Amino acid sequence: MPPPTDLPSLPFYSVHYEANPPLLFGVNPRALSPEEVTEACELLLDQARRHGCPYWLLDGRLNGSEQPRELHEWMQEEYFPRVRTELGRMPSIAFLVTPQVWAGLPTRGYDEPGNWQSRAARMAWFTDDAPALDWLRQQRQLAAAGPR
Repeated sequence: MPPPTDLPSLPFYSVHYEANPPLLFGVNPRALSPEEVTEACELLLDQARRHGCPYWLLDGRLNGSEQPRELHEWMQEEYFPRVRTELGRMPSIAFLVTPQVWAGLPTRGYDEPGNWQSRAARMAWFTDDAPALDWLRQQRQLAAAGPR
């Protein structure tokens, strides 16, 4: 497998791309402010468009605190619908979070953190890489099988 391709980054966020299987991998080296999260989101969308990649693994485990509800609402109501429109298909996004963040997800409206779907995106939250990558593999298989 070829090594991941480093893509343009921000001082507080980096994105890598792997072509086979297609995957965007985003990571922050420290906790991010809500403004920095929105900048990182735009960088991810730009790279997803560039590579036609709807499969993302986003490692936010160094961001040990939950983000404000307004940021979650922006992502659900504006950002993810725009991602789906611009990619022309539903993205599948696996988030890596701390156990503390994972435990608080139901209070943020994510009743099934292991497999949550909206009209705009399929998302799941994990505390470890292996199950996240397995979930993304399953999402690729479902997409390859076509609509049911």
